[in-house]
Amino acid sequence: MDSTDTLTVPGTPEGLRDAMAALESWTTRVPVTPEIRRRVLTALDEVLSNVVRHGFKSQTGEMTVTRSWLDGALSVEVADTAPAFNPLLLAPPDVGLPLESRRPGGLGVALVRALSDDVQYAHRLGRNVLTLSWRNS
Repeated sequence: MDSTDTLTVPGTPEGLRDAMAALESWTTRVPVTPEIRRRVLTALDEVLSNVVRHGFKSQTGEMTVTRSWLDGALSVEVADTAPAFNPLLLAPPDVGLPLESRRPGGLGVALVRALSDDVQYAHRLGRNVLTLSWRNS
């Protein structure tokens, strides 16, 4: 059962809710383990929330989510029209420091990387494109 489809939503809290509802429904139709499903939905909630909260904080735009299931692998591409930003260039947070000494932020990117088997970033045609993938094993 190979499949690919695309959903475009506004970069708003409402668009985020719509995208997550569609992703949750889609992950029930592809043959992934409950653990992979949890990892996918948690990572995508973090990515899409960050696009809305940080990318579109002072402007409007849209997010396009392309979901693919092919040969036992699941991938999701999130493209947005927010200003260019490569989250993979952020230094990993130093969680060994006491909380009061830590610089705020960066935990979400570390979480997405830990939950995904692979994460890639590109800036194409004026859009941020983040691709996350998981193997169903």
